[in-house]
Amino acid sequence: MAVSDEQRARLRQVKLAALARDRDAATAADATPLPVGADGAALASPGTVEVLTEDPGPAALSAALLVAARAGAGRLILYVDDLAGDLARWASLFALEVEVREVRGATSVPTVPAPAPEEPGPVDSPELRRLIEGVGADVVVEHGVVTGEVLGLEVARLVVWPVELGGDGEVHLEAGVGRFDRDAAAAMHGEEAPTEALTRAVGVVRAHRFDGAPTHPLSLLARERWLRAAVIAAPGSVGAASLEPVATTAVRSSVREAAPAAAVGPDPAGSPLLVVCAVGAALSLVPVAADTRAARAPGARLVLAVPSRDHLPSLDTLARMLREPADVVEVPVPWGAA
Repeated sequence: MAVSDEQRARLRQVKLAALARDRDAATAADATPLPVGADGAALASPGTVEVLTEDPGPAALSAALLVAARAGAGRLILYVDDLAGDLARWASLFALEVEVREVRGATSVPTVPAPAPEEPGPVDSPELRRLIEGVGADVVVEHGVVTGEVLGLEVARLVVWPVELGGDGEVHLEAGVGRFDRDAAAAMHGEEAPTEALTRAVGVVRAHRFDGAPTHPLSLLARERWLRAAVIAAPGSVGAASLEPVATTAVRSSVREAAPAAAVGPDPAGSPLLVVCAVGAALSLVPVAADTRAARAPGARLVLAVPSRDHLPSLDTLARMLREPADVVEVPVPWGAA
């Protein structure tokens, strides 16, 4: 028998109430339910908000912090089933007292912050990098992967063809927008030279990715990275002297996944600056940006770059809640108004 969304919400509320009683029966006795997102449940008691979430990502932390802020609480207790160590690390970057607890059956235990993931060395080839640059694409290195991008959209990737799968163990350039497009291009144009395949991919993307372009799937993908490409081209728009791409601590699963995109560089006075771009109501932005600053550019001024329509009050609230607050800057969208 299928369980309705309303029934799931009640079950989450019952589970949270039980976890709260297990942690502190006296505090739980005075708790009252609070509205929260679709994947969680919340309780408020004097000075404390407790939240249960089924989504262990940074967006869930932001949602819980906003619930605590609206309730005027000085303490947040967040219950999660997995990735509790990452949540604890993100939470430690905020001034509000946050305790992350990992759910284990009918009870929970406090969690210590997990270390930030280290940036691996890339699969690389200087010759293939020059090929990418030669057709007018940008070379971007993130999470150990070298890609070619056109206005933030991946059109090529350097990969090793593994010997165990019949490859030669060497680094090759594969052209296409994402893995499935690369596979399709290889199947249809297997004998084509890498330069020809890459030139074709660049041309296809540029035909649909420009200021004022009609709506098309290629103009909608990875817009936060398109925004990053725009601020790198005009660093003064975010108060920088120059910028270059840098990986955040959050790894995208595919080109279709929206995720904050970062760039680092000096401001006109030579002080370090980290800019993190996002599009839409991106609740993951502030935790990911703060975590990236801690891992990639400690002590840098943090700027959150968003289109004006996405400059929401919740973004300002979360930016102020950081131990080292961030600045929110509105930037023009490079895709314009179609």
